[in-house]
Amino acid sequence: MAKTSLGSLKVGARVNLEQAITAGKEFGGHFVLGHVDYIGRVVHLKPDGQSWIYGVEVPEELARYVVSKGSITIDGISLTVARWQNRIAEIAVIPYTYEHTNIRDRIAGDAVNLEVDVLAKHIERFLEQRTATKKSSPIKIEDLVRQGF
Repeated sequence: MAKTSLGSLKVGARVNLEQAITAGKEFGGHFVLGHVDYIGRVVHLKPDGQSWIYGVEVPEELARYVVSKGSITIDGISLTVARWQNRIAEIAVIPYTYEHTNIRDRIAGDAVNLEVDVLAKHIERFLEQRTATKKSSPIKIEDLVRQGF
């Protein structure tokens, strides 16, 4: 509960549930695990023609994982970042998503659950481990070449 916005929900509030992909099905979206990394805050939800622009402030701890045209999950909804600036992820919300999720209930200041791209987190971890291994390894490339490898 400490990492989620669930404690601030009121009885009757809408929540989003997406079915997991099943084996053998075509994959056509983002990798979403359903884990909450941090809480963000709604900055705005404003109409834009038939769609909406949904702005969410991302905590500093997650900012390195967010990129324009990349994926982010907000309240369990797998979304694409249309614009990324000053730790604000803006999402272009199509009418179907607006009508079928709790986005339509959001107002500035609301807490939202955020999950960033798990692949980015795995790559970061791999690179951290690789860097740590290189620093501590007594074997050097030059030594391997000299020995015929």
